[in-house]
Amino acid sequence: MPLSSRLIAFVILFAFGIGMSGLGSAEELLYEPDVVVEMKDKAFHVVKGGPVENSGPNPAFSLPVGMDLAILLRNEDEVAHEFVSPLLMKAEDMEISGHATIVYTLTAFGVRVEPRERVMLRFSVPEASFERFHFWCNLHGKLLSDTMRGEIFILDAKQPSK
Repeated sequence: MPLSSRLIAFVILFAFGIGMSGLGSAEELLYEPDVVVEMKDKAFHVVKGGPVENSGPNPAFSLPVGMDLAILLRNEDEVAHEFVSPLLMKAEDMEISGHATIVYTLTAFGVRVEPRERVMLRFSVPEASFERFHFWCNLHGKLLSDTMRGEIFILDAKQPSK
């Protein structure tokens, strides 16, 4: 068997193995997430893309204006959680990868992530000089005293003047 045929066979078997493994979709391997939000112990934890020690009562992360980004949502709990935010209603070119159910509210949009599942959200951040959006779990974060709430800051990094 020529080398190119063996290489093609390996790529097909590798891709098939990724799809069957349950570790995530092939898309997760194509796009390095800018932000990783873990849902664990009925709380949000920003494990990538946020300030250091960013778990607890008000997890937060910031996103740069006008860029394409990827947010990976990982549900490590034994119950379903939702990631809902008004930001997602303004996001452009939204792509959702993984096993998710789309969630709509009157003022926000989001996804329901089943236990032990991962979902990737890819979109363009809308133009703004500065905005703050809340995110929450519609199941465990509707009230201000609930644990599954956080904030997203949209920042327009100004270029230094010369």
